[in-house]
Amino acid sequence: MSESSASGYVLIAPQDSTYTYLVDPDTGGVVHTWKSDYTAGLTAVLTDDGHLLRAGKVGSDYMLHGMGGVIEEYDWDGKLVWQYFDSSDHEFQHHDFTVLPNGNILYIAAEVIPAEEAIALGRDPSQLRDGVLVADKMVEVMPVGATGGVVVWEWRAIDHIIQDNAPTKANYGDVAAHPERIDVNYQGRCLYPDGWTHINGVDYDAATDTILVSSRNYNELWVIDHGTTTAGAAGPAGDLLWRYGNPRAYRAGTAADQVLFGQHNAKWIDDGLPGAGDILVFDNGVDRPQGTYSRVLEINVPDAAAASPGLGDKAASIVWSYVAARPTDMYSSKMSGAQRLPDGTTLVTVGDAGNLLTVSPAGATLWSYDTNLLTLEGSAARQDGSVFYVTWYAADSPALAAKNLEAENPALGALARQAATSLADSLHMAQRTGSPFTLLATVGCT
Repeated sequence: MSESSASGYVLIAPQDSTYTYLVDPDTGGVVHTWKSDYTAGLTAVLTDDGHLLRAGKVGSDYMLHGMGGVIEEYDWDGKLVWQYFDSSDHEFQHHDFTVLPNGNILYIAAEVIPAEEAIALGRDPSQLRDGVLVADKMVEVMPVGATGGVVVWEWRAIDHIIQDNAPTKANYGDVAAHPERIDVNYQGRCLYPDGWTHINGVDYDAATDTILVSSRNYNELWVIDHGTTTAGAAGPAGDLLWRYGNPRAYRAGTAADQVLFGQHNAKWIDDGLPGAGDILVFDNGVDRPQGTYSRVLEINVPDAAAASPGLGDKAASIVWSYVAARPTDMYSSKMSGAQRLPDGTTLVTVGDAGNLLTVSPAGATLWSYDTNLLTLEGSAARQDGSVFYVTWYAADSPALAAKNLEAENPALGALARQAATSLADSLHMAQRTGSPFTLLATVGCT
């Protein structure tokens, strides 16, 4: 990348586009394109053989923003080689997925729990939307054939709840005494009420066989055990191993202790990269009492805290972060993400705006790109390049081996780079370490 030693390419799936693009950051040019029948729903990644795995949006966002419904696999030449639907009136895939080492797909899904069942589980009836509870779960599917798959593992959030609203229910108890359980009646956000936990990100660590998820409505990160059987995942063995970001969610803190505000795209930093083992997350900042601005956080979790849900908020620490010099200059109310690159720089997706930035460890903006220009090819009805998050691939990645990576549209790339110049000039990123950066102004929820 410009002023960076990390040579690679960026995969971009604009939210309202049926196209997915591979972009050369050095020139801004599109070097490869895939076409689907569906707009993004929302994640897209490359496999080691150069195939594109991409979620597509089948239905509407009525029940939950970020709804997908289908995961598709295309070869390098754009041929559809696998398609898997999870979309019905009672369940649907949404937001994020990750590819496991065994080739299976681990994705986020939502199940619609009828009012009678939700109330029987201790949910406050006044907190049901349209008479249902939209509850998240994690699903692992093994691809089979060209159009199918076998579900080999599931984890349901509804199996790991506690509540102090209905004393006659089996899951009644002291919320503060059970940080390994999810308070089914916690109301974490005054805006964006769709869904219950609203999980919007998933990552997998093979060394520990654990799963990291991001719950937007609880303003928390959770780690769960993938090593349990499907049956075990419904019992104590499937309870939260670790949680971080908002101790109020389990009655262990006050508003002053909350760190995360509607965050997205929490991922462990891969082995071999600077900060390996830490968590990178885009903290969107919705309802932040100190002001409406976004930031990227790198969070270190000591081994002891990683295996104890009650220690997460006390022991984990922010070891690197960045915001704009004028914090409100970088803000995205939803979507967005961050990825650590081999040279120590960080690729940031400002999702709502469709802006991409690479920043140095010291906070200097090294590269910027405007994804809104990509839709000028007519792939979407609206000229909107907003994107869930993008992913960088090294030039020597197996996914790109022996591939033709000549720019398909150099002129478009130049426009995108030019459009981003003013953004880079205005976003003078500054490194912040230690305690989270704060503003004096107070706004947000009552």
